[in-house]
Amino acid sequence: MAVKNNRRAQMTRLLLRTALVELMQKKPFNEITIKEICEQADLNRTTFYLHYTDQFALLSDVENEVYLKTLEYLQNVRPTADAPGMIEAFLQYIKDNASLFRILFFDAGSEQFRSHFIEYTLKSLRVNIPLSCAAAEEPYILCFLMQGSVHMIMEWIRRGFDMEPKQLALLIFRACNRVAP
Repeated sequence: MAVKNNRRAQMTRLLLRTALVELMQKKPFNEITIKEICEQADLNRTTFYLHYTDQFALLSDVENEVYLKTLEYLQNVRPTADAPGMIEAFLQYIKDNASLFRILFFDAGSEQFRSHFIEYTLKSLRVNIPLSCAAAEEPYILCFLMQGSVHMIMEWIRRGFDMEPKQLALLIFRACNRVAP
């Protein structure tokens, strides 16, 4: 699996990730084989194994990409800055990648993804958004804010993005400000 991080390798990994997401739209992850992924990506198995050990490593790569993109957005959110604008940009990212987020949030086994997603996000929020509460209360308040925000986003996805990202961003922002001390 010693592959250089060049454009060809990046493109190959993108093709494999895209193939996996497309297949996961049709059937559960645990029923997807490496052969199917390779056929969908129009690559051979040898190429697959140059980049990943198995389909679980590929799924992990897809999830890690989402975590990193999420952290990228959250690191720019500051309570005094344009927090609703940053939230809106992240919601637009979710909407632009709707099929991926539907799979990662709602498919069987998605509880692990949601758990990790919240864990990564909480770490970022602890650093970037100071709360004016007792230190013992902070983990509880952050967990409440994060769980509530994730479930609002999930409901938005479930409803087929029935409001604009800007509207939901303001709603999340207002709800969080009402809760956070």
